[in-house]
Amino acid sequence: MSILCTQDDVSVVNHWLVNGKHYAKTSEEWLKRMDRSLASIKPIMESTYGKDQAVKWTVYWRTFFIAVAELFGYNNGEEWMVALFLFKKK
Repeated sequence: MSILCTQDDVSVVNHWLVNGKHYAKTSEEWLKRMDRSLASIKPIMESTYGKDQAVKWTVYWRTFFIAVAELFGYNNGEEWMVALFLFKKK
């Protein structure tokens, strides 16, 4: 893992690999929250991406959340993992 070797200001104290199931569930929850909040998200999307691009980017974000949920949930979370790192200042 290159992140373990390329840090100038911090060093890695420890690192873990975590099953992807939790991240899959997190992404599913983000999708649900986004879908429940479309009316309040619309102005944010418009100001961020432009009025003419807001719908397209909303679909992109939905697709991202669905893809993350599917990938990290695949094979009971054992195919795609989440890497966690504990750093300390050098």
